[in-house]
Amino acid sequence: MSMQRLTNSALKSPPALVPDEPEVSPNVEMYLKTIVRLYWGDQPVSTSAIAAELSVSAASASAMLKRLDEDGYVSHDGRHGVIPTPAGARIGALTLRRQRLAERLLVDHLGMPWEFSAAEACRLEHAISPLVERYLADFMNNPVTCPHGHPIPREDGSVWNHEHAMEFADLPLGAPATVLEIKHDMPELLGFLAEISLRPGVKVSVEKRERAVGLLTITVNGKPHTVSAQLASAIVVADPAAKRQKR
Repeated sequence: MSMQRLTNSALKSPPALVPDEPEVSPNVEMYLKTIVRLYWGDQPVSTSAIAAELSVSAASASAMLKRLDEDGYVSHDGRHGVIPTPAGARIGALTLRRQRLAERLLVDHLGMPWEFSAAEACRLEHAISPLVERYLADFMNNPVTCPHGHPIPREDGSVWNHEHAMEFADLPLGAPATVLEIKHDMPELLGFLAEISLRPGVKVSVEKRERAVGLLTITVNGKPHTVSAQLASAIVVADPAAKRQKR
């Protein structure tokens, strides 16, 4: 082995210890990830919302949530739904973190179109160990969002959200703003947005509203396009008023 190879591999310092995590099934991870995604810290997540997200029957979701409650991962709040416990929230957040890191790998480094990355990353997330997660994050310079702009939970399992954000559809006419996030991962929506180069980080504005027909004339990096108000509501931008207040 050459000295160069020794320097780059064999002599590389060992990684810092990663915390132990309980072994749970991919199905449990999927449920807890979904609950974390839907939970905003104030209201329980309904069984129907969880069932809809996972494309399962309400009866199946209810049975699984009962098991998660017995295992200490969620707390039932009567008929209103569930709230994640600290243990359940951590597992769900770290599963979500691994999905979104995998999306970054697929899109940024393997060149996969972003409309397919969420579904494929869901297949990978369950096979990513805490150690691989740490190396993966370091390899990609610790990204803070996925390609769609969704926040990546931190390594300690804490969750964060974009501050001073608003829906693109509500942006004042002519006010420039930066895209933060695309709310939905529907392939058809993402495919169209890719065609008009509307992604997180680009500059957008609303130039005209035709409320009677529900259409908006927008600019994306200075180029005009016509989109529906419903589509614009699926796009989150930085509130330009908040930026002015900081000055």
